Amino acid sequence: MDFLPVPDLPVTDPVLIVAITMGILLVGPLLFERFRIPGLVGLIALGAVAGPSVTGLLERDATFVLLGTFGLLYLMFMAGVTLDLAEFARQRTRALAFGALSFAMPMALALTLAPSLLGYGLPAAALLGSIVGSHTLLALPLAGRLGVAKNSAIVVATGATLVTDLLSLLVLAVVQGIVGGDAGPSFWLTFAGKAAVWAAAVLWLLPKAARAFFRRVRREDDAAFAFLLASVFLSAWAASLAGLAPIIGAFLAGIALNRLIPKQSPLMTRLRFVGDAILVPFFLVSVGLLVDVRVLGSLQVWTYALLFTTLVLVGKGGAAVLGVPFFGFSRDEAGTVAGLTFPQAAATLAVTLIGFDIGLFSQTVVNAVVLVIVLTCLIGPSLVQAFGRKVALAEAEQPYEPAEAPERILVPLANPETAEDLMELALLLRSPQSEEPVYPIAVARGGPDEASNVAEAERLMEKAVLHATAASVPVSPTVRIDDNPVRGIVRGARELRASEIVAGWNGQRTPGALVFGQVIDGVLEESRAMAIVARLSAPLAAARRLVVVVPPQVYRESGFGRAVRVMKVLAAQKGLRLLVITTEADADEVEARFAATGPEATIEVEPVDGWSVRVLDEVVQTGDVLALVGVRRGTVAWRPALQRLPRVLARRYPEVDLLSITLSEADVVPMLAEAVDGDGVADLSLPPSHIALDLTPDAPEPLLRRILLGGFPHEPRTAAALAARLVSDDSDDAPEIMPGVVFYHAHVAEVEVPQTFVGVCPKGARVPHAGQPARVLVVLLAPAAMAPEAYLGQLAVTAQLVRSDATVEALVEAETPEAARALLFDTLRGDLDPGEPESPETEVRTSVSAH
Repeated sequence: MDFLPVPDLPVTDPVLIVAITMGILLVGPLLFERFRIPGLVGLIALGAVAGPSVTGLLERDATFVLLGTFGLLYLMFMAGVTLDLAEFARQRTRALAFGALSFAMPMALALTLAPSLLGYGLPAAALLGSIVGSHTLLALPLAGRLGVAKNSAIVVATGATLVTDLLSLLVLAVVQGIVGGDAGPSFWLTFAGKAAVWAAAVLWLLPKAARAFFRRVRREDDAAFAFLLASVFLSAWAASLAGLAPIIGAFLAGIALNRLIPKQSPLMTRLRFVGDAILVPFFLVSVGLLVDVRVLGSLQVWTYALLFTTLVLVGKGGAAVLGVPFFGFSRDEAGTVAGLTFPQAAATLAVTLIGFDIGLFSQTVVNAVVLVIVLTCLIGPSLVQAFGRKVALAEAEQPYEPAEAPERILVPLANPETAEDLMELALLLRSPQSEEPVYPIAVARGGPDEASNVAEAERLMEKAVLHATAASVPVSPTVRIDDNPVRGIVRGARELRASEIVAGWNGQRTPGALVFGQVIDGVLEESRAMAIVARLSAPLAAARRLVVVVPPQVYRESGFGRAVRVMKVLAAQKGLRLLVITTEADADEVEARFAATGPEATIEVEPVDGWSVRVLDEVVQTGDVLALVGVRRGTVAWRPALQRLPRVLARRYPEVDLLSITLSEADVVPMLAEAVDGDGVADLSLPPSHIALDLTPDAPEPLLRRILLGGFPHEPRTAAALAARLVSDDSDDAPEIMPGVVFYHAHVAEVEVPQTFVGVCPKGARVPHAGQPARVLVVLLAPAAMAPEAYLGQLAVTAQLVRSDATVEALVEAETPEAARALLFDTLRGDLDPGEPESPETEVRTSVSAH
């Protein structure tokens, strides 16, 4: 009795087939990567060993044909989904040109050599050219793991794939028409019409259907995954009806759905896992099963295979080398591009089999092409691994830019219904290059119910953590116990040195709130980090465009560059078009700041004549994300209207996602430290003579003249002229930096170092366009030759002098200029050292190590 019966070969038991294949998927990469050979090569090699010509364990039956086709279409779909569309839009001319070159060079070699060496006629030679002119992005997942998939040269090569495969299949259609005698005008008109209808349906209807689906389904990842797969195979099937290869349909479906799948999300993680771990490896094993080792002894097969492989290597490699002078590739990028474009699989096999069916190719050619597929699939990934590592190292050595520094995103959570939405937004705002985790935080009140409050906060935290870890993003959650939620959040932000705080808002103003609510308003007042307050009305997955509203003078603030980076990261992650609305006076400066800050993105700047919410009515559409860039009180760009603007926009556009971005002031802290350290090098120049107390109400110009006399006691005409200029420079815009405080500033030739002045008018003076009478007037006179960057920094420091109502009241009560100066400097030092909280606080941390 046989307890362990030996199965007949090839194996037909589906369970054993899957077991053997999964063993290959496990052992192949591990074994070959020990010898520094890409794991993709190992799958093909072990597939050949398991095939009918070696061990006979497996055969390429209907199951492997199905799974291999599934894997190939999935590979092309993922190439379209992961393509950086913003970079591709900038590189489209290069991609089209490189694709044409990458196809033309192998085609030219085939047309030249095949007739003389193989005795082929023109149709057979052209069909051979279409075989070696196409390529399959077999090694693109490897480039993604190396972190170079968004490199401009890789984007060019990815976009070129569509060109080479389309040209290859177009040549196939022409040859079939010539051989079949039906290549007349009616054939081409029909073909062009069907292809145009198919492309329009995929690129226009599919995104609309997907947005409608995501608006209703939101985060049901299982349903979303099924919807995407259905879309891919429907597009691939429709492409075959139009006379195109299914791989073209899968690739175009990926491009059509690209903007709807965030690059850092649970859905993208699932897509990559299923493809990289199962489907694409099945395709590679199926390629290995095609190898017939018995033909390896045939000199004629090897001759044909080596000739065809040479056409691929010389043609594709030559195009990559020409990419150095013509397309700006580096040598390492050229090597990586060559590795990407060498592998032959998809269109190659399809064209070869059709050529055999119509009598242009022999069985020897078919066997040789299978060897070409194996050889190029071995060479290509090896080149990508060798040169891609050098490209990744070169990109890692790029100069450090503060605006692109790794971010620490703190996410205060309080509402279970919005926790996952806020975490999703935080993931979209987090740069893919960041190595920092996301920091969700919940504050539980103490007292008799402390234990239950902590348990509730931990349950809330659990949902947020699961959402982030499903997207392969590290998380460091914190639960704090504090009776004051503002203090708990602010203390957490300071301890973590958070660069961004992402908070939720329902769009309503609560009683006693200044703008958003008592907690958020308190956090904004106590923290200097950038704050993104989100009113999320629609699923972010359905968004199409990011509309950024930049109020006047905001670009002057030191935190504007970091805000630009965050907005461009969001646009890149979601594939959103970026539209910037600003005034005509600021348009050039704003556009320059966006262009100078990474990551790369296509930006449209639309200047407006006057600053009014009504201008947005003609711009904002359903599916937009509206981002308002704002500042805190006490900064140069603050205006009373900005304080009300988030509520106005929330009421005016209730169905649009709204992000209110308050700029970071972290860069001002070291400037303040230098201004008050007393070493005299960069000290704030504010002697007692520059402080005027007990001013009587008057027009701005006379008041400024009296204040400036403290710096020019023997030059009253100079003080008068400077006062007139300051009033004139700000004639069209109130210089109000907080209620009751105005700030005048200018470049002047009368000073050699920055000079600061302060005037106090207890009863308040009327200033045109200001919301309240001015009780404190701050003046900065900067040297005419002062560099713009230094001037903006000096503006930021001077504006910090008076930031609170308490400071205003204390200045009004000051009896001497010396006392007022001491008060102002003590206030600045207090801002630098906020001190300890008034009551003890307990922190509960949850450790999460999963990515």
